[in-house]
Amino acid sequence: MMVNSRRMMIWAAGVFVLLTVAADASSRTERYVGTAVDLKSGKLIYTEEHEAFYTDNVNVRSVITYRDVNKTVIGKKEIEFNGDSPAASFRREDFRTGTVEGASLTGKNVKLTRKEDAKSPLREEVLSIPGTVAIDAGLNNIVRGQWDRLQRNDAVTFNLGVPSQLDYFEFRVVKDRMESVNGRNTMVVRFESDHWYIRLFVDPVVVWYDTETRRAVRYEGISNLYDEKGKSYVVRVTFDRPGP
Repeated sequence: MMVNSRRMMIWAAGVFVLLTVAADASSRTERYVGTAVDLKSGKLIYTEEHEAFYTDNVNVRSVITYRDVNKTVIGKKEIEFNGDSPAASFRREDFRTGTVEGASLTGKNVKLTRKEDAKSPLREEVLSIPGTVAIDAGLNNIVRGQWDRLQRNDAVTFNLGVPSQLDYFEFRVVKDRMESVNGRNTMVVRFESDHWYIRLFVDPVVVWYDTETRRAVRYEGISNLYDEKGKSYVVRVTFDRPGP
């Protein structure tokens, strides 16, 4: 009886170890930092501290903490991903002004929310967006999912939900060039309006994706944080390792 009990204890300990290893293998957290500088002057504006939570190698949730040049926390964004869908749910708050923007999926519709500042009411709009819907960081899933098409120089179109406007707009992503960045081979893409006449007046967002991981290493364009006049910063964000 004593021998059986001992064997049972050894068996139970072995199962516990196996379950612990399996849990560790199926979930993990990655951390990386993005440094945002003014695109023209190169002056530091803020940093982004990313925590990306993975389950079975899929990024299911991310939390981004924004800090100013004095390392004071000035904002936070929480993102919930829907598998490899480009339609992500998120909420972002700027602690300096009280600005809140977000998006969530409600069945087949998308709810966009916007609070201009601490004294403003929260506004929302529920939209039925046709075609491929992209929201916020879900844009990265479009690039990864359509990588081969982009490599062939095909344009990939989608509808972008924009909480600041409580509306959606027709966009496309196209390959711009291949380029080496800090020893990494990257594919450089442009996110831009799908209408040529708008492209004449609105600059694209340009992102460098590491070809090995298919994750962003650099970003240039409008920021989702605003300056003291309520206008989006125009920044270059460089990640210390392959990022979102």
